[in-house]
Amino acid sequence: MSRDAFAVEAGRLPDGDGPAVFCLRRPPAVTRTALIVPPPFEERKAARAALAAAAAALARTGCAALTLDPAGTGDAPGDDAAFTVETWARDLHAAAAWLRRRFPAAPQVWLGLRAGAALALREAAADAAPPAALVLWEPVEGPACVRQLLQRRLVNDMLAHGRARVARADIERQLAAGGTVDLDGFPLTAALHAGLQSLGAAAWPGPGLVVATGPDTRPAEACCRLAPGLERLDLRLPPFWNTVGLVDTAPLAAATADWIGRRVQGREGNRPDQSDPTDPTDLLPAERFVSFPGAGGVLRGVLHAPPPGTPVRGRLLFLPGWSGDRTGPHRMFVRAARRLAARGWTCLRLDYGGRGDSDGAPAVATIASMTADAQTALAWLRAAAPDGGPLAIAAICSGCKVALFAAADAPDVTRLALWSAESMGSLRAGATGRRKTWDVLRAYGRKLLQRETWRKLLRGQVRARMVGRALVQPEVRSAAEARAEDATLGRLRSYRGSILFVYGGSDPDAAGSSAAYDGFCTRHNIAHIRHTVPHAGHSYYGLEWEAEVLRTTEKWLG
Repeated sequence: MSRDAFAVEAGRLPDGDGPAVFCLRRPPAVTRTALIVPPPFEERKAARAALAAAAAALARTGCAALTLDPAGTGDAPGDDAAFTVETWARDLHAAAAWLRRRFPAAPQVWLGLRAGAALALREAAADAAPPAALVLWEPVEGPACVRQLLQRRLVNDMLAHGRARVARADIERQLAAGGTVDLDGFPLTAALHAGLQSLGAAAWPGPGLVVATGPDTRPAEACCRLAPGLERLDLRLPPFWNTVGLVDTAPLAAATADWIGRRVQGREGNRPDQSDPTDPTDLLPAERFVSFPGAGGVLRGVLHAPPPGTPVRGRLLFLPGWSGDRTGPHRMFVRAARRLAARGWTCLRLDYGGRGDSDGAPAVATIASMTADAQTALAWLRAAAPDGGPLAIAAICSGCKVALFAAADAPDVTRLALWSAESMGSLRAGATGRRKTWDVLRAYGRKLLQRETWRKLLRGQVRARMVGRALVQPEVRSAAEARAEDATLGRLRSYRGSILFVYGGSDPDAAGSSAAYDGFCTRHNIAHIRHTVPHAGHSYYGLEWEAEVLRTTEKWLG
């Protein structure tokens, strides 16, 4: 039981229901259930904290909240290219049926975000037992969703290459011809594109809540016209599904839990004598959901075991960035762990406290607490696989700093694969903040070249306050943080493992950090390799860029 007095289970739906994966927050007495439908692509990762906070808020009111990962997304089995709107809808209905079997007396609510809201609205009336109510967060019709995602792809392309290598019209022609497009590290197939184009406002005769969080309220208004039982709530928030960093969505979670509590009649639906119809730790034959106590509550993650008979190569801990979760950007931790497990590595993908499905409040996490979580995970991995070979860490962005902090006090960690490691302590150049501000300026400058940006400006849909904060608030560190980083660098001078540094060629911090770490490792005789992925950004948002990162890391791990 977590510190919030609700249990957290995760696993794969029973084989008869399909390959989807779920995370269920279950209170001691269940009076309602909620099925949470995330958006696809990178919006899922960005919104994960908000959806987890909503699930926790619902569980505290007696609502068992299930967050769904359809096949080919998140932790679920399957390849991204096999994910379609049809498989997404199938898994939604399968999860709804499983919840009904588990809690037969409890009324069910569906909560969807963005395209997930559009899917929930479309499928609600078609379900064998329609939900008692719907909650739609910032619904977006499929064509608009695709247009916005392609806009982001073109902006990232211009930042990497100085120009958009492919026009949007050419991308759309490629999809119409049955091709597949690289959507910032996700394959957008022609089948998925066609399915998304079909998603729009749909009729719904039941009650519900539609929440508009941004200045464009037209999608919410369209939903209300076709579903007159929907109540409307305008709650201004940053676009938390498309924001790097954490957004405080507590008001949204509280408003949602309050509305469900007032509008959906709760009934006792938990039968103590009912056996669970699935093993909550079973994800795939070689993958399982794991949990262990940490300083701030229960830590959770996914363990990948090598297939039987595979020669043992080592144990590898994956550490996400500051606001990330165990899947990594564009699901690259999932792909990496599965590939490396097949080659003999026991891999643990961790959620820090206050991130993903681990206990804790996101706002109280620090690099120090994340380091403590990483050290706890290393200790758990040592005990879980005592004969698993050498220990290694793979990390991205701020997770690289955590990896260095952890390795400084763990001499048995003999390898560090650091993707986009930011320099720290006295290695950090004074120009780092200016470089990042200049990169933000370039990004907004590129956006101003897009017609979509001018349309938003004319409609009053650009959040000027957010843009201003991004431009005038460079990253800063406290004096205590800088001293802790220098102390860690002092301990790392005696590190005798090997380090792989991977950087993206268009990452504004890459040149300075790469040179700083190269000089540090050379001065202190630390074995290291530097590799640059040409044109890639900080998070390698491209299928080819991600593939090069994984190939380079696999080869280096040996």
